[in-house]
Amino acid sequence: MFDWTGKNVVYVGSFSGIGWQMMMQLMQKDIKMMGIMHRMENVEMMKKLQAINPSVKVVFMQMNLMERMSIDQAMKKMGQMMGHIDVMINGEGVLLDKDVETTMGMNLTGMIHSTMMAMPYMDKTQMGMGGMVVNMSSVYGLEPAPAFAVYAAAMHGILGFTRSMGDKMIYQKTGVMFMAMCPGLTNSEMMMNLRDNVTWHHSESMVEAIESAKRQMPEEAAMQMIHAMEMMKNGSMWIVNMGHLKEVMPTMHWQM
Repeated sequence: MFDWTGKNVVYVGSFSGIGWQMMMQLMQKDIKMMGIMHRMENVEMMKKLQAINPSVKVVFMQMNLMERMSIDQAMKKMGQMMGHIDVMINGEGVLLDKDVETTMGMNLTGMIHSTMMAMPYMDKTQMGMGGMVVNMSSVYGLEPAPAFAVYAAAMHGILGFTRSMGDKMIYQKTGVMFMAMCPGLTNSEMMMNLRDNVTWHHSESMVEAIESAKRQMPEEAAMQMIHAMEMMKNGSMWIVNMGHLKEVMPTMHWQM
């Protein structure tokens, strides 16, 4: 069971959805510091977060996941401010298939850059003490999404990165665990205007099916994800659907 006492937590993501709900719930733990990283600060939401637990130091750091220099500078500042990072949660996500660069940059390549910049402050052979990186993917990282092919490509990429970084040989050297969360359909801003964000126009019936399907609430998904984190299973992937948690056991298709 993971011990949250005195931990420094970094969250890369917006002020809504599952990731933000995770931050609100983690503020009820006995953590030391929480750093929020996003392209724009929401002052009111930051105040609400701090009010949950005044004993936790909450800070905001501006960072643009589409700009490598912004990522490098912001993560370096955050790492130096905290001294070391214990937990990193990559919760940024956009669904914008007609803009391939933004979809891949915000969901995948920006996440990879920010994670690698955080690693020196987590790696026990450098300035860190070991820890945990949690990457937000989707059930569309496990299965095809014909209506959102670019988004699905990014989500599959997140799982490939997470499983690779979660290799036991890397973990033995760095002390940093990697886990991926794959939420099902969830009430969030991402689910708005789906028809405007499809890969192409042949997707009407698929979008209708998604729009009419049941969805989970972000707070119940967040609670299950924190539960999965506390199990401390390096390299693991978890489906969180309709408030239920299930570990994904990957099939090996090739071995060297």
